[in-house]
Amino acid sequence: MCIYSFPPFLTIALTGTPGTGKTQVSRLLEKDGYSVLHLTEFISEHNISVERDQERDCNVVDMDGLEKAVSKFQDKIRAGFEKKIKEMNFSDEDFLRYTKDPKNLPVLVVESHMAHCLCDLAIVLRSHPAVLKERLDARGYSEKKVHENVLSESIDVILCDCYDYCRRVYEIDNSFLKLSETASCVKEIIHALYEDEFLKFKSYISKTGEDNSINSHEKQINLILEPASGLTIVEEEGVVIYESEYDDSVDETNPILMKYVPGKNDWSNLID
Repeated sequence: MCIYSFPPFLTIALTGTPGTGKTQVSRLLEKDGYSVLHLTEFISEHNISVERDQERDCNVVDMDGLEKAVSKFQDKIRAGFEKKIKEMNFSDEDFLRYTKDPKNLPVLVVESHMAHCLCDLAIVLRSHPAVLKERLDARGYSEKKVHENVLSESIDVILCDCYDYCRRVYEIDNSFLKLSETASCVKEIIHALYEDEFLKFKSYISKTGEDNSINSHEKQINLILEPASGLTIVEEEGVVIYESEYDDSVDETNPILMKYVPGKNDWSNLID
């Protein structure tokens, strides 16, 4: 989560093994007004270096170049939200009601099987390996590529990667859900997560004793220079990130987030 001021702007990965429905679900989110970045299209549009791995039948992307390009795009989206919010005079309660409308929600959803490498919050779409195999066969994938992806899903490769890159991870088993139902689950997580992050960060900055209400914009910006007690600044590539104890939030305090905590799907017994 990159926070230049309060309230926070979140970047959430929508990730998963190929065939789990990321792109189709993200299109539904986009249609409903959520800000979505489709990495595959973004890579092509911004001429980011890509090499072809013939053996594995996949592309290898210049991740450093991609990260810099995504960071610039994120800055642009964040600035748009910040400008709108600056002109409002919200209480915290009014602001959270305001963000119920996807168009007003300071969140960028990044969709791709590698989106979690660029975000610290992740929603992982999962599908039973047998279901996934049917979907990939229908796409015309080679037998080798189908087997590799089904095996990857069976042993939780992307889920484990998310634990390496992200501080909060949620899992949706959409094996037998319609796309619209999966999209509804994703929306539940996005809104519950934003509210949770907002309230926790608010409680931390309130420890400074300053008036950090949403309409106190100059003091919001000053948070960059003077973080609240318990917060540590990490500066990398011009991005300011706040790290604190609340990053290890216990999700069982929020029924919706608790519902999607990962670890419930064990398909490893299917491996030959």
